[in-house]
Amino acid sequence: MKTQNIIAILSLILTSHLNVYAGWIITQRTYDSDEGVGSALVETVYLQDNIMKVVQGEMITLFNLNTETITLMSTAKKVYWVGNVANYKTDMKSAINQVMNEQLKNASADKQEMIKKVFEGMIASVDNPMQSKSNQPKNYTLEITKTNESQKIAGYTAVKYKVLVNNELKEEAWLSESNRAQDVLDINKFYNLFSDFTAQAGTTEFYQMHEKYLEFARKGFPLKSVNYYGGYETISEVTKLDKEKIDSLVFTIPADYKKASLMEIGLSKEQEE
Repeated sequence: MKTQNIIAILSLILTSHLNVYAGWIITQRTYDSDEGVGSALVETVYLQDNIMKVVQGEMITLFNLNTETITLMSTAKKVYWVGNVANYKTDMKSAINQVMNEQLKNASADKQEMIKKVFEGMIASVDNPMQSKSNQPKNYTLEITKTNESQKIAGYTAVKYKVLVNNELKEEAWLSESNRAQDVLDINKFYNLFSDFTAQAGTTEFYQMHEKYLEFARKGFPLKSVNYYGGYETISEVTKLDKEKIDSLVFTIPADYKKASLMEIGLSKEQEE
């Protein structure tokens, strides 16, 4: 399963050499080992003035720490949704209930109870996304070790680290180590505001919220990570880094976009027909 590597992006902004007015444009690709790089999901991330914009195919996610809001946009439908995490949870649960009710209408009596349980579980995961993760142990040990291996990635030399949970390898990360510089985004505020959203979206593993992991992430900016899922791996790697002043219009909603519900934004083309 492909995910946005938001933890990696946040780590990058903590340790990059830039002045307070500059922004970053980051291109990275993510793919599963069993599918290969040809299936990679490519995303572009814009960072500046406490705002993060993630462009992934036809979907755009905007995190604004200044207004404490999330904006979701569909470039294909020219629609958008904006709100805080509480709004997101309320609207998401409403959308899930709507889909459940539609399925219940067409389901036989013997299948209705099963359908209800499935959707009730989805609703519970909206309220407590990290607790709903099936791979999260109640108690665990986290160990992060630096290796002697290094690799040239996107023009930078990166050192390899290993992340173990209960002595099991969960992640390998290649960090370009550097001195800490001024931030372009308040990482602590980001976690406080949006951790439930990123967990719900599948962009955060449980151990990545551990203080030890966050401290490790601040050592340098990651250019590549490999996450192990017991049978396959997900690889995320930065392919391009550009430092420049970004036009503020990049972070605004286009004038011809219309406000929509999460349900409308998330509908597939097949569902629309």
